[in-house]
Amino acid sequence: MPKKNSLCCLPFQFVRFLVVGLGNTIFSYTVFAAFIWLGFPYKYASLLSLVLGIFFSFYMQRRWVFRRAQPAAIYKFILTWCLLYGLNVLIISFLISKNLNAYLAGAIAVIPVTLLSFFILKLAVFGLNKPLLSPLLIQKKL
Repeated sequence: MPKKNSLCCLPFQFVRFLVVGLGNTIFSYTVFAAFIWLGFPYKYASLLSLVLGIFFSFYMQRRWVFRRAQPAAIYKFILTWCLLYGLNVLIISFLISKNLNAYLAGAIAVIPVTLLSFFILKLAVFGLNKPLLSPLLIQKKL
């Protein structure tokens, strides 16, 4: 009988990961739009949206996607996203140097960065072999 946290769970976790990504995109844009509506300059609205989006994403991935209870992993999470951001910019820059426009380059870069982010978060940030939280325990804490 496979363990709950074995590789057999990858498809389900990846779907949850994508759902959280979509939810985070909606959340972050809503925060950005709200700050713009409140009169904040777009640079500050974007920064606040990014910071709140990171915390929202961390919380949802920690609780729902990977089901790990390690709040201190936020530091690894932030470092991971800084590195992934750098990789994303490098991929886009490379594709633009090959005469792709920025829109297409950005769309293409999403694929490897999303896949890599899932595995880095699963293995390095939230840990593959750490015990899973019980779904009942998660519901009680929410």
